[in-house]
Amino acid sequence: MSTATDATLMALGERFEKLLREHMDAWLTWAPRMRAARAEVQDNTASLAVSIQRTGCDVAQARISELERDMQPLAEEIIAAPASSLGGLRAKALVALWEAYPTHASHEGAFEFRDDGSRSLFEAVAVMTGLSPLVRELEARLAADVE
Repeated sequence: MSTATDATLMALGERFEKLLREHMDAWLTWAPRMRAARAEVQDNTASLAVSIQRTGCDVAQARISELERDMQPLAEEIIAAPASSLGGLRAKALVALWEAYPTHASHEGAFEFRDDGSRSLFEAVAVMTGLSPLVRELEARLAADVE
């Protein structure tokens, strides 16, 4: 692979990381609001839409959707590009981290990897690419959200 191609992949990764950080902020704004909205209405789904608006969950969800529209094409480019350096691998690991976001507002305070093997491989890649501090920071924020 050419150095120029890997440099492009690393630049995509930098853009993606910025959006990933913004996405986490938006997600952590949304999750407690969604939990509050659901708790407020309990089993009354007809009231859920009103509660979602009242708690501001809809605004937070709109921001998440906006970020995801920007992130998805970058993620696809990153996934499709071959990597021949730690910088390129780092870009791919950022996409894997995004894909491991909890799928629900009521989460367990950690990223959701498919299995322990995937988690172990991701952690090794995070160490090798310097992503461990970011992963620890984001997981601490997820854990704080469930406390």
